[in-house]
Amino acid sequence: MPPPPHRLLPHSREADILGRKAFEFLSKNHLELSPDNFELVHAVMTGRDKALRDAFLALPKPVGQAALSILAQRFLPRRPMVSAFKTTSEQAVGALEDLRRLLESGAVTVAGSSDDGEDPMAALDAQLQTCLDALQAVCKLVTAEPIEVAGQDHLTAQLSFGLPGYPALVQRLDEVFKQGMPEEGLSLMLCRVGGLEPLSRSGLAKVSDYMKNTLARFTHRLIDKSDAAYWTAPDELGLLIGASSEAYLSQLGAKVARVVADAESVARKSIKSMPKLTCRFGCARTYRPVPVSQLYGAARQSLQRADLTESLVPVFTEVSSDASTLRRYEALYGRRQRS
Repeated sequence: MPPPPHRLLPHSREADILGRKAFEFLSKNHLELSPDNFELVHAVMTGRDKALRDAFLALPKPVGQAALSILAQRFLPRRPMVSAFKTTSEQAVGALEDLRRLLESGAVTVAGSSDDGEDPMAALDAQLQTCLDALQAVCKLVTAEPIEVAGQDHLTAQLSFGLPGYPALVQRLDEVFKQGMPEEGLSLMLCRVGGLEPLSRSGLAKVSDYMKNTLARFTHRLIDKSDAAYWTAPDELGLLIGASSEAYLSQLGAKVARVVADAESVARKSIKSMPKLTCRFGCARTYRPVPVSQLYGAARQSLQRADLTESLVPVFTEVSSDASTLRRYEALYGRRQRS
């Protein structure tokens, strides 16, 4: 006798958690969101293939796309049927395009020889619309669309503030290093808003937009004009601050957390089912130019420690440059670093 359906739920829940973690890993490390990358990271997290897990752990950090692709070629199974399906699909698309051109040509011919006054192109347009409606219906069957919860519209009535992404952070750091380090040092503080990223998957996309725009708008007021803010991940705010004082940065983190809490309270008045949001902070500080990946990686490690310890205050770490970085700085900018 088969077990009741509810006994399968733990396995399904575990698979969902692993899938979310795999997606989060790829997003946070700025890797391609491809099927091969997802399957590889998911297989590593399940831990069933010890050789794969050991090879993955041996990869240089931070993990790059090239290294991940090589690992996928070694461990992922070959699927000739997928390639064959892709080729067949492309051939089908080409055949449909040829058919469309033939139909248009035939319609023009019929229009030139018809005396009954019927418009062949209108009939063709109607048939094409029928095909498009059918394709749209199939798309809705195979694509899960979140059901938007009612009562969100007023939250997004006036949205005008946005923040640049990770590439803009890289560009800004390069500009700062060219101009010279701030006298008080440089800090990259990351704030992860726990519960923000899943909102859009729960039918609360407008609440997610409201939270992000509110946080962006007030962040501009909280930081100095020479500082900057970025979305370094879907639920991760990055603050590039020309200061290194723990007291100042802790106060800034507390103000950001207060903005999130106030915005959450406003949204919860309309959406009672809204999940609880949390703020965790990780900060990397440096007094000399360092590679962007090193600074961001150190901040991410601090953020992970804050997550693990559920710290309400920022976790700090210092980042220093080695001799090779000093030589690279002098070669790039034509001067030695200030000590």
